[in-house]
Amino acid sequence: MDELGVAVLDDLRVNMSLDDIARNLADFGPVGPDGATRRLHAATGGQVDLNDAAHRLAAITWLRAWGCRHLRRADTERTDEALRTWWAAWNGRLPGNQATLTGLGEADLVSAGLAYDALRAKPAARRNVQGNDVDVAFGDTATAKLLFAIRPQVFPPWDEAIRLAFGKPGGSAAYVRLLRLSATALNGLAGRLAAGVSELPEILGRPESTPPKIVDEFLLVRLTDARRP
Repeated sequence: MDELGVAVLDDLRVNMSLDDIARNLADFGPVGPDGATRRLHAATGGQVDLNDAAHRLAAITWLRAWGCRHLRRADTERTDEALRTWWAAWNGRLPGNQATLTGLGEADLVSAGLAYDALRAKPAARRNVQGNDVDVAFGDTATAKLLFAIRPQVFPPWDEAIRLAFGKPGGSAAYVRLLRLSATALNGLAGRLAAGVSELPEILGRPESTPPKIVDEFLLVRLTDARRP
């Protein structure tokens, strides 16, 4: 699996036809947000603001629905506090509401990496180990998904399968590398199709997915196919 992710993004960037990419994306599932994401959008008006306690709770609920089960319901207050303090420190250093993945400069990427590491390492829950409660960090998966929820035009979510496909266990260096590779893939595909990056979701039959989510969907489908006998 080492570096398979790079080869998959190269296919998106330079190799696969429009029809083949669209067929792969169709295998991801129904067009449009899942139920948990629709509920998140309804609770936040489509713009997550972690200064708002109701938005933090909605984001935590969404993360659990998206597989981050280490954020136990019993630890909601601890998770909420981790998000509140992280947002207070890093909100002003994240890309703004109008930013896009392909528009990020080097300073933006550096700041995003620092913000990523700051959240992934934060104690956000507890776990019982041999009768003792120990701290559980927010972690790589939950951090990437939270960043996607906050800035869906900028940050792709990722799961462990995607991390391992790029040969990295996690951390900001791996995530920033994914951002760079994803932006390059989107720009390359848009250039081949003589279209803007913002037009790609419509062209590819996923009009309700953002460009970063298109990358996520394509990676998950192709990596799942690669694991089949």
